[in-house]
Amino acid sequence: MKKLKIGDQVDAIFLGSTEKCNVIEITDKQLYKLQMTSGTILPGVTWYKLLDEKQKKTKPWYIVKYTGHTKVKVLEKDSIQKLDLENHIQKQKDFIHGKIKK
Repeated sequence: MKKLKIGDQVDAIFLGSTEKCNVIEITDKQLYKLQMTSGTILPGVTWYKLLDEKQKKTKPWYIVKYTGHTKVKVLEKDSIQKLDLENHIQKQKDFIHGKIKK
């Protein structure tokens, strides 16, 4: 039983069959959101060993095995151009030195 990170690959039981899944979100200490290779997203997934006896009989999906890790691509939502950033820094410096008035 391992604490998972985003990008980890696991084998999970989904409705009685083993599926390969990727961790896409950590929702709680031992609760994860998984995405199957088919694209289906499984919310509220945890390790089988952490389930109590009633949940072991009724839970439709749970993690059984850690299989590896893949590098996750980070998507930049607000990309700032280097030139724009340099211009804004220069304007701040000019304002601090009193060259620009409000």
